[in-house]
Amino acid sequence: MPERKVRFSDFELDFGGFQLRRGGAPVHLEGLPLQLLMLLVDRQREIVTRDQIADVLWGKEVFVDVEQGINTAIRKVRMALEDDSEQPQFLQTVVGKGYRFVAPLASEPEQVMFSAEELGNAIMAAAGLDLHPPDRPSEIPEE
Repeated sequence: MPERKVRFSDFELDFGGFQLRRGGAPVHLEGLPLQLLMLLVDRQREIVTRDQIADVLWGKEVFVDVEQGINTAIRKVRMALEDDSEQPQFLQTVVGKGYRFVAPLASEPEQVMFSAEELGNAIMAAAGLDLHPPDRPSEIPEE
């Protein structure tokens, strides 16, 4: 997984560190439920079908009770997030379709980029040097 961290509510999902934290403290979440949460967060606001979940978590050649496995993983994610299936803040069940992660993700701080000229002008202005004098006659008092 890439070195990626996503924030929602007071949670942080660390894809690279394979960990969920709440308020900076680790939240216990087993491997498959954590992978499921990562899948849903990665596809935020999209419906992820039970078949897609099964393919990602177990692959096509695994013979397990996938239905029960998905139900258990969803339940564990909801418990870790303290989410209510009746009034979900994070995981929404789309009956007959699958699941959707509905919480807004906190955006990373925006990096402001300046051109070299803008940066140079800002430095000169901070130093009290005016690179672009006004288009008016100088105000030198006449004697």
